[in-house]
Amino acid sequence: MKKEILGLFLLGASSVFALDAHARFGAITNASSYNKEEKTFENYAPTVSLELTQTLLLADVGVGIAYNGKTSGTDIETIPAYGLVKVNLFPIAIKPYLVGKVGKVLYTRDNVSRSNPDGDYFYGAGVGMDIFSLQGEVLYSVTKIDGDRRGNDDLKQVSFTLGYNFF
Repeated sequence: MKKEILGLFLLGASSVFALDAHARFGAITNASSYNKEEKTFENYAPTVSLELTQTLLLADVGVGIAYNGKTSGTDIETIPAYGLVKVNLFPIAIKPYLVGKVGKVLYTRDNVSRSNPDGDYFYGAGVGMDIFSLQGEVLYSVTKIDGDRRGNDDLKQVSFTLGYNFF
């Protein structure tokens, strides 16, 4: 009996220190580009992210950094760094989850003349699914922009990403 308890303790302790790293690629679009007649989004741009997470009970906590390209209509690209919490709904081989992200925008670039936007903070919420080492996620995010002369202080975007857990 003592050997089984010791074995379970060592198995649990070894998983406590295991980090997961996810490289993700996808597309991001301006939330206002949704065409209600065609029921589709328009004006996609690339998005790339890297996330490190640690599993704690039914949730994963971690950090990430992303590159969000320029979409038509906004012409602003950002690089946010963020903390994240993923709540695993039922952790088996196929794991659906809810995710929340909050962070700071490290870099902002705009091609509009006389506009010097400065990204302030970033937050988002979404849903996703882990299937073995693969990951898919849909995220609605808001980036607070200061100094954008077009008058819009919030950059609202929807991203669709696919990723791979490489350790």
